[in-house]
Amino acid sequence: MTRAKFAMTEVALATVRLDSTRLPLRAQWADGLAVKVPAGLLPRTGNPSEFDESVWRKTADELRLRAAFTPAPPISARMPVSYQTVPAPARRMIAGVIGRVQRMRQESWSSYPGWPIDLSADLAADLANQPSIRFQRTPLLLSHDIDSLEGLHNLARMFLPIEERVAARSANYIVPCAWPLDHAILADIEQRGHEIGVHGYNHANRTPFVAAAERQERLASGYALSKRYKIAGYRAPSLLRTKELLTDLGRFYRYDSSIPTSGGAFPVPNNGCASARPWQLGSLWEIPLSMPRDGSLKFLGHSPNKIGQIWRHCAEIISRSGGIACLLTHCESGFSGNVPMLHVYREFLESIANDSRFEFVRPVDLLDRIETAEGARAVH
Repeated sequence: MTRAKFAMTEVALATVRLDSTRLPLRAQWADGLAVKVPAGLLPRTGNPSEFDESVWRKTADELRLRAAFTPAPPISARMPVSYQTVPAPARRMIAGVIGRVQRMRQESWSSYPGWPIDLSADLAADLANQPSIRFQRTPLLLSHDIDSLEGLHNLARMFLPIEERVAARSANYIVPCAWPLDHAILADIEQRGHEIGVHGYNHANRTPFVAAAERQERLASGYALSKRYKIAGYRAPSLLRTKELLTDLGRFYRYDSSIPTSGGAFPVPNNGCASARPWQLGSLWEIPLSMPRDGSLKFLGHSPNKIGQIWRHCAEIISRSGGIACLLTHCESGFSGNVPMLHVYREFLESIANDSRFEFVRPVDLLDRIETAEGARAVH
């Protein structure tokens, strides 16, 4: 499993579709897919195996980290008051207007990683013959960002019954310091076998960008919730993440799940790690959000049925590649907590449950498997 360093090289990338006949067996899953590689690694023959494995190893690390962080605070993090003082319906309306405009400009916000999925770093890792954990069945991780009390109530009332009907359990990331927590519901969620995680501090989008001392204080405040519910994982609000934030997270959590495989237009253009495989930053595991999330697809103007089709398409590509399918949905009525989206969510889960290529796994259980496999490899 890859252990990344905080370094990257900005070089020009070129988009290619590789023919499986020019790929080694371990990389033939990429047949016909669009990937991005440094322009200098495209010989006239189109045969990537002409390059030494060490070249591809360096390329895989650089592609994974090239757009993995969001170092500049967006407008929502620079406002004099929390952006959440703007009513949620108004925020969603504004995002929808921006998203529909952005949908017509896709090339500008998905030059790298590509949209809706880009596995360029995983292809490079396979061309480098890097060791990786291979799963007998593709893990599909269900997760929810619980941004409000409404979201928590909808989770328990609407989403968990759908998941439990197909023997799935989800990971649910709770904002610890923004709204009154209902610990009776949280305890019930945990007792039913679902995972609880921490979702930032107060969802004002400032934690990644504040001074080190204040960031540590905010993380410690959120960690108090971790002790109560044996929490192992963290997800940054709005998926805003910096190298400094993830470095600090290693003191508190086993894993982070804030970096999308392909971030699309949100939270900022051209963000993501172009990988659907777990990787490490120091001691911290990164579980990438490999599936397009509900908010991004909704803001881009996709219908619920189209969103379901995109989810299924991306899950199948990820399964072929040997990665994990990690899906983020929001439980508020303005996102997935409504009849049309719940119908699509139910259909998607039922299709996965009936597909022998997949299995539902909680993030914390996935880490247990990976670390067991890593330990066994180290022994041998």
